[in-house]
Amino acid sequence: MKSLNKILVTGGAGYIGSITTQELISAGYDVVVFDNLYQGHAEAVPPQATFVRGDLADKAAVKALFDDHPDIDGIMHFASYTLVGESMEKPLLY
Repeated sequence: MKSLNKILVTGGAGYIGSITTQELISAGYDVVVFDNLYQGHAEAVPPQATFVRGDLADKAAVKALFDDHPDIDGIMHFASYTLVGESMEKPLLY
């Protein structure tokens, strides 16, 4: 059975995603972080991770991500919009 080596973490510049990224790196995984930095912070991404700025709603950006990293073995999804007030003003975004 093939071992999992490269993990994609969406929303990896947010609190939960960045902590998960650090734990994955500590466990020996190669991590790619994909985040649009809408609510996340680039400084939160561990320097050992590969950071790709992009939005999951942008099909071209997602395609480019997988074209550049075809060896991704697993995905941990933490990207989200979480602002209650904004969700009331822009419900289709959510």
